[in-house]
Amino acid sequence: MKNCIIIIGILIFFSCKKTITVIKEVPIVHSYSWSYDSSLYGYNKLILSSVKVNDSTLACFNKQVMTYINSNMLNGSTFGAILGTYYGELIPLSLSQHIGVFPTDSNSLRVFSSTNPNWNYGGFIFRPIYSNSATSIKGFPLANSGGGYPIVNNKYVLAPVEIDYVKETAKCNLIRVDSTNGMPGSVQFGASKDIILTPAPSTLGFSSGNYYSAAFFNRFFLTLSDQFYRIDTLGNIKSFGYGPLPITNGRVSQMFSIDNYLFAITDSDILVSSDFGETWSVFLSKPGYQYLIPTYQSVGGELYAYYLSQIWKITLSGSTLKYVELDNDGLKTNQITGINKVGKYAFVSTLAGLYYRDTASLNTPK
Repeated sequence: MKNCIIIIGILIFFSCKKTITVIKEVPIVHSYSWSYDSSLYGYNKLILSSVKVNDSTLACFNKQVMTYINSNMLNGSTFGAILGTYYGELIPLSLSQHIGVFPTDSNSLRVFSSTNPNWNYGGFIFRPIYSNSATSIKGFPLANSGGGYPIVNNKYVLAPVEIDYVKETAKCNLIRVDSTNGMPGSVQFGASKDIILTPAPSTLGFSSGNYYSAAFFNRFFLTLSDQFYRIDTLGNIKSFGYGPLPITNGRVSQMFSIDNYLFAITDSDILVSSDFGETWSVFLSKPGYQYLIPTYQSVGGELYAYYLSQIWKITLSGSTLKYVELDNDGLKTNQITGINKVGKYAFVSTLAGLYYRDTASLNTPK
């Protein structure tokens, strides 16, 4: 995967033949590289999540401190709230431009404002009301990938809180987050609705599978103990079974969207939906591990993927996904945790600090 454009030829709906074509590229001499931003130091350099707050502000998060980076004043930061937990230490926070969500322990979910200015008490702790079942497992699960508590419209959060393998039921809380009329940079609890899930009748029920959840097109998509669901903000549920395509396989571990198509990555396949996640088909069967393990992220209207210190720009051309590996000079061996564009700069957050370069040079091929 060095110095190359990787083209995955995929006929989405009708073709029988699916191929991977590798085209060699001539090495490019670059005049730009990623520069290190000295705003963060010590433990704050371990960035688990980052998000563009507005046209000039980037917010960087670990489980202890939220730090704001002004794209017009690099190498100088402003501290936000002190978050203060090590629970699920290297699992990223779930973020939107307005709120963030993460569990402080197995029974407490912290919801806070990610806007600037901010303060330590500008949010709330949500604690679920459990059933009295002696056979259920209670508490917020930690996600196998992603932040785990997706956000829709900067307002709604979906959080699994209880699962009963004996009675074959699971409960999620659909939480509404409201703004406040008081302190700027604050949010408050609005309401909570119980969402009761049962396994699809065509399956053997819940099993010890992964937990993953995401939000796309104003809907939540949830993998919970080998069952896959679509849930909207009114609480309407669609149960798919083991995965979007039960006849293929389940265990969705990641999702991404491009050009109004929604993609789901399973243990072995890439699936696609052209109707916002209601129906699915196989996009590519067994494409190879190297296409299943990167983290996919939309940045504005563009799609990127990253793994360790490598970055790819991904485009959809007809029925083909095209992967172009981008220049990562200056990132060394850092593990990337997020990509953002703020003002005239592109930022890459890593587990060892923050890097930036001019936005116009972000898509420079490697």
